[in-house]
Amino acid sequence: MRGRAEVKGAVTVVNAISIGKGAAIGIDLRMAATVELTDDGVFSFRCRGQEADDSVARTAFKLVAERKALSGKGCRVEVESEIPVAVGLKSSSAAASAVTLALFDAIGEVPRYWELLDLVSEVSIRSGTSITGAADDASACMLGGFVVTDNRRRALLMRSELEERLMAVISVPEGRRTFTSSFRREDLLPIRGLVEVAFELAMRGDYIRAMTLNGLVHSAALGYGTDVTVAALRKGALACSISGTGPAIAALCYEENVDEVREALGSYGETRVVKVNNQPATFGSRRVSL
Repeated sequence: MRGRAEVKGAVTVVNAISIGKGAAIGIDLRMAATVELTDDGVFSFRCRGQEADDSVARTAFKLVAERKALSGKGCRVEVESEIPVAVGLKSSSAAASAVTLALFDAIGEVPRYWELLDLVSEVSIRSGTSITGAADDASACMLGGFVVTDNRRRALLMRSELEERLMAVISVPEGRRTFTSSFRREDLLPIRGLVEVAFELAMRGDYIRAMTLNGLVHSAALGYGTDVTVAALRKGALACSISGTGPAIAALCYEENVDEVREALGSYGETRVVKVNNQPATFGSRRVSL
């Protein structure tokens, strides 16, 4: 039995770590997973493109096997990714989503979205790649668009389409990574009140102001500073934020401002420009739906 899925990456609108609720938007960075279920009980993993370890894929297979009575089965997993690892662009959520969807394709099952989100969130927690379960990141990867979630309840609160002409300018400093296992949640407790304000903006659909407020308070709290964010806004960015716990910074702008925003972010790290993504993930011939 073989299955295949393709998802896209995401960037943060509201970081969920301090308040348990978050928001994110989809971006056009691709990750694809192919799985083959076998009768030999052996798990194997291979990744092409960006580097990745096998912990997320292994955990996804183990959890799906538990819930879908696949005892004794083995699994060969191959992942192809454009998403950099451990910089805040949701590579772990994308991997958890892609492998889980590919497994459902392999067994010929179409899950309800609540079941899928619960499973992917559990994969993220069990694999140690998320503190909150990252329901916001997983939803942005699987559904595209702008999503708001309650990560504690693993619930999708809202989803809406992004303005199609928006571009995301992303900057990643060379050699810097942030791993969940080494992050101290208490570092963000002093800014909880401001994050709540950003979340309220997100719930009203104002992802532009929510994202910038989130970026300013988290950049300050995490020691990245706010100079680059402000510089991007001065050059025409509509919104700018540290994504996750960094180090990647993402700015939203229109195409006519891309060059100036990219120049502003160039002092921070290597930049790239991608489109926002409104398209849900695919598994086999199907698309993820609510």
